[in-house]
Amino acid sequence: MKLDRLVEPYFAIFQWSAWYVFGFCLKRRDWRLFKLLRLQNLTLCDEGYSLRAIPPEKRDFSLRYTEDIKLVALFDPSVKYQLIETHGFDCFAETDDGLLFELGFTSEEHLIRWLLGFGNKVKVLEPDDIVEKIKSAAKNILEHYI
Repeated sequence: MKLDRLVEPYFAIFQWSAWYVFGFCLKRRDWRLFKLLRLQNLTLCDEGYSLRAIPPEKRDFSLRYTEDIKLVALFDPSVKYQLIETHGFDCFAETDDGLLFELGFTSEEHLIRWLLGFGNKVKVLEPDDIVEKIKSAAKNILEHYI
């Protein structure tokens, strides 16, 4: 799907484990976040633009993407730097059992895919519905190999 947009970029932001460009979309006549990995065939335009005042509610990304899923998981110490790369140095507590990770997430689907990428190096402790969905996904994966 090809969408042509003319955007007045204001800043880049690292949020939800990805880089975004925040800017004013001239097609939609509104402020938007554009995920960098999804942008293709970018062209730098010669014309300039006057800076617009960014409404405070457009700057507060937590209003748009609430982190309603509160994950509590125990990670193997061998994946410490993977956690740091995506969520920073303070995202876990080192315990005798491993790395205790507690963080909010916006998308259940993204969370489950992310967790499955750690294989047996993570154990979800909470919430229970995510535990069950991980078990179900693991069973479905196993069925492909039986």
